[in-house]
Amino acid sequence: MRSDRTLIGKAYVASEAIALRRRFLMTIISFGLAWGAVMQVPAMLGIAPLGAAQTRNNLLFLILSAGVLAMLWRWPRSFGVGAVAYFTAAFVYVSAAQFLVVEDQLRMLLYFPLIGAVFLIVGNVGAWFTILAAIAVFVTARLMGLIPVSPLAVSTFVFTLGVTGAFFEAFSRQMTRTLDTIARQNEALEAAAKKDHLTHLLNLRAFRESMQAHVDGLRPDSRFSVAFIDVDHFKAINDRHGHAVGDAMLVALADTLKGAVRKRDEVARIGGEEFAVLLPGADLAEAAVIAERMRAAVAATRVEAGGTTLGGTVSIGLAAYDSSFDTIDALLHAADAAMYEAKKGGRNRVALAGPAAISPTA
Repeated sequence: MRSDRTLIGKAYVASEAIALRRRFLMTIISFGLAWGAVMQVPAMLGIAPLGAAQTRNNLLFLILSAGVLAMLWRWPRSFGVGAVAYFTAAFVYVSAAQFLVVEDQLRMLLYFPLIGAVFLIVGNVGAWFTILAAIAVFVTARLMGLIPVSPLAVSTFVFTLGVTGAFFEAFSRQMTRTLDTIARQNEALEAAAKKDHLTHLLNLRAFRESMQAHVDGLRPDSRFSVAFIDVDHFKAINDRHGHAVGDAMLVALADTLKGAVRKRDEVARIGGEEFAVLLPGADLAEAAVIAERMRAAVAATRVEAGGTTLGGTVSIGLAAYDSSFDTIDALLHAADAAMYEAKKGGRNRVALAGPAAISPTA
């Protein structure tokens, strides 16, 4: 079960990371649309010297950006496709500017925010590929005489681009380690919140969540039962021997119940001396066999505590889930009511929800 929780925790963190990157991408696109719109108006009026080709590129990029933004808003799961489409278009747009907007001597700086965004949203591999491609475009434009800068300026640009990539790489790795640490901490906190501090069994919250998960995932031929268990005369044990002895007995009974059920069954402590067991795949008849095994195992258990040897018994009520139960609480109530029938019948026995009851064989 720990490995399952680990996988669930990592999946949760991964989904949260994707959601964060999607929101970040939507923010980048929104700012890009605003900037592109500001550039488009003066370009169309002939005020900004973008040229006809780059003005057309700007308009196409605005249209594609708006489409990707709408897609991410309407279909969040399309994040991967949207990110690749947007950054491919952005790279083509910035690279075209290196050849078409010769009046802008600092246009190569547009690669820096683009590469930073690719690092944070797409990942390291895609970002380093973008860096190499940007260097290739820049050098090609320089050799064609479209970027009239000195060889020193070329080396400075290439070096700075590489250093930027290295910084973002380090940041990305640190962010990944931080997210992993958060995932482990969240897993530990979640596990602690779902465990009974004394017996280390599931607590009521975790038990109810597990029941609900079974209800939500039921197939037409699926079934499960619930056992509600109460320790007989437990108050008398506490009053006579003290709470420390009572706690020792509860721990011993928890171990006994875990040893008497199947591997897939889930045992919980849901109250002071009350336990519950989820029995997946078991109807009432099968659950009764398991419950009788639990009852007999507890009756045979002896606890050494405070210089005293103690034994105890339990009363068990069983209920099987079906469509007549509106909620899991109704199912628990039915098992609880059956447990009280076992109490009325003399304790140390198993009773089914309904008129029938199973007498102990001990």
